[in-house]
Amino acid sequence: MTEKQTYKTGTRNALVKYMAQHPDRQFTADALCVAINGDAECRKSSIYRHIAALCEDGILQKTRSENGDRNVYQYVGELCDCGSHFHEKCLRCGSLHHLKCVDSLRFAEHLLAEHGFSVNCGQSILYGICAECRKKEGAAAQ
Repeated sequence: MTEKQTYKTGTRNALVKYMAQHPDRQFTADALCVAINGDAECRKSSIYRHIAALCEDGILQKTRSENGDRNVYQYVGELCDCGSHFHEKCLRCGSLHHLKCVDSLRFAEHLLAEHGFSVNCGQSILYGICAECRKKEGAAAQ
């Protein structure tokens, strides 16, 4: 069996660098095309190929947008095990964070043991308002 070879092209490197600079954000493929190329139509097929490869390599994670109309991608790096924890997404600022909390894992275990439902933690996103936005809203109300 041969080992898969990864090509480190300029486009791939630019994509990884950009995503690593924004680890708490999700992007559509079109938004990434614009961010990397300056034009959504320029080398779009190349960006799509790199996105697919980076997802396969575990560097990017693909999920559905809040309204389910398109795929969005987030940098998780090579060492992140997104399948072992939930994620939380702020409905105000759009930030997405890894929820590495033993209680969330207990909840997933409870769902399996008591309800027979196996949660795909890597695809599970809890929507709400993050602490920073809640703090800003509290300061604005005063």
